Amino acid sequence: MEIKSLHKVYSNRKLKVAAYARISNDKESLETSLEEQVDSYTRIIVSNPQWEFAGIYYDDGISGTSTTFRKGFLNMIENARAGLIDIILVKSISRFARNIIDLLTLVRELRKKGIEIYFESQNISSLDTKCDQMITMYAEFAEEEALSVSENVRWRVKKNMFDGKYYLPVNQMLGYRYDEKGKIIIYEPEAKIIRKIYSLCLEGKGCIEISKYLVSNQIPNRKGNVSWATSTIRQLLRNEKYVGDYLYHKSYIEDPLTHKCKINHGEVEQYIVKNGHPAIIDREDWDKVQELLTLKAQKFNVHTYEKGNYNLEKQDTTFTGFIKCPYCGKNYITKLNHYNGEASNRHLMCSSNRYTKSCKSENYPFEVFKKIILKQIKILKGNVDLFKEALYEDFQDANKESRESEIKALDKQISELRDEFSKIEHLFDDFYIDMKKGLVDKIGELTKKKVCLQNESITAGSIDMKVANIIKTLKNIPNEINDFKESNFKELFSKAIIVNKKLVYFIIGNPEMDKYPIKPNLRFKGNIRYTIRITEFNTNFGIIINR
Repeated sequence: MEIKSLHKVYSNRKLKVAAYARISNDKESLETSLEEQVDSYTRIIVSNPQWEFAGIYYDDGISGTSTTFRKGFLNMIENARAGLIDIILVKSISRFARNIIDLLTLVRELRKKGIEIYFESQNISSLDTKCDQMITMYAEFAEEEALSVSENVRWRVKKNMFDGKYYLPVNQMLGYRYDEKGKIIIYEPEAKIIRKIYSLCLEGKGCIEISKYLVSNQIPNRKGNVSWATSTIRQLLRNEKYVGDYLYHKSYIEDPLTHKCKINHGEVEQYIVKNGHPAIIDREDWDKVQELLTLKAQKFNVHTYEKGNYNLEKQDTTFTGFIKCPYCGKNYITKLNHYNGEASNRHLMCSSNRYTKSCKSENYPFEVFKKIILKQIKILKGNVDLFKEALYEDFQDANKESRESEIKALDKQISELRDEFSKIEHLFDDFYIDMKKGLVDKIGELTKKKVCLQNESITAGSIDMKVANIIKTLKNIPNEINDFKESNFKELFSKAIIVNKKLVYFIIGNPEMDKYPIKPNLRFKGNIRYTIRITEFNTNFGIIINR
């Protein structure tokens, strides 16, 4: 393949070239295997004397209509933004993105940074501004194809509605199974639990009391865990499937390109199938439970969908996905307490404790945490040279030799498996077809592992650029911050960990860790004192650098 790159060639350095490969679950999977794509691009890059290998990024079995869930893709874009990539090779526009907005936004953003995307099938370089119209045209074709597939699926769903056909998600709900003929049947061991929950509700017990009863009596949920969130119980009590009905369109896909699912408030017409499968709860009891739940919702001023407006307290998303719990690994969420019906104070809590206390983590005051971030930034800005030294020290690649050794071992295994495959490639009885499939799967698995190790080596080898970007981010933060939003903290800190009210720390560098330490060796430390009611607290804080 001839690559007609438009990127400026430098006399004093090689261009850093990466490639993106994707196999989705549609017809693309029939074209080329992931291993073949990785193999092909690796050969192209390393054979060019003006290029330096900057990694192969991939996503396996994920649609191209949205970039949101494509981890390999997002990792590549972040590395490009960080200056680790000059050119991205990709087979076609549709492999890169089918969503026109995603595609053009990224093309233009990377073009401004001097980063080229080369689309092999269309022979297009993103650095040529004249090609925007062609990129848009190809992307529109790919987008139309995705919309057409979505429309066909919707037609099938609608036809099933009118035919009264539906599928119960028995793997996610208690009480039902499918028999060998595909007929919905009641699974009595779990149906007893459903009936007990409904009878407790009819006795006047609320969801919290029912949850406590189930946990104290060691009654397992659908996953086999003795853990019952009040929201799960509420959903179970509102679920029309237990009275033998099926309501279509409780939720709907707002946009087939973003795959965003929304709860239906009347935007999409709903249909209900009455008595379509065996009922676990009789209709009289089910109606009484619905009436009780509605009365309680009105009593405690809980907004329900039946009222036509569902106005939740506006969620503060400042720290969404940023704070991690070191005990269970879940994200921290923002919780607003109320006193006499009025908003009282906002705090941060582990999402495991949202409904019942199931994690030993502690809540932390929202406003105090914001002050800690600003104090930590101030400490780093006052010690820029020492901070820079610490980054260089901790980013050193201690695993380089073992990683290279592992890559060589993987190369050997892949080569042996390929030799094995070539010996039986032209044999097509059932035995050899199964054997070939097994070999292809194993080769693909080892190739993915090899690519991950290669990408680790590339990222680890770019210490100067990583350090420079972090120091630049720190220096760009104003010395005197009047507004917390000016701190740009998410670009400096990868994650924050709340151990308890006495200890908080921030991760700089790679946010992924096998386990977040409870007793970390902190650097650039500080502390803050605060009072809740009449109790005084002292929190120590600092950073850890993770390569």
